[in-house]
Amino acid sequence: MDFLKDKKIVIGALILVLVILGGIFFLVSKKQVKPENTAAGEQQEIPKLSSDEIGLSIAMGEDGRRVIMEISKIEDIEEVEYQLSYTSEGDIPRGVIGMVEAKGRSIKKEIVLGTCSDVCHYDEDVSDIKIIIKVTKIDGKVYQVEKALEE
Repeated sequence: MDFLKDKKIVIGALILVLVILGGIFFLVSKKQVKPENTAAGEQQEIPKLSSDEIGLSIAMGEDGRRVIMEISKIEDIEEVEYQLSYTSEGDIPRGVIGMVEAKGRSIKKEIVLGTCSDVCHYDEDVSDIKIIIKVTKIDGKVYQVEKALEE
């Protein structure tokens, strides 16, 4: 019987130590470091470029289920991140995000309006298509470009 009592005490002590360590870890991880150059809640403004400055065009694909994004002026562009937003049947907001490296050539990307895994399920009655692009130049500077699809 003494062995079982000792075993219960050891297990209880281990659980207590784990709870204390977990609490310390939680408190330490909750501390937030403020960026040096920005005040709390303040966001840095990203400079904007026009779509013409990067040769951006967006068009609906022939099947009406894709948007074709093309960027032709890529001489000083390293990569682009895009966020395509739109509204589908029932006024449901939808979106697609992605990234493309320029690799010294123009960019052409077909963006599916829906979801695909083994089979594609396309969104219906798509409207209000807009793209926001974050352009990272070779020198490391970041810019933003916005464009809406003309219907």
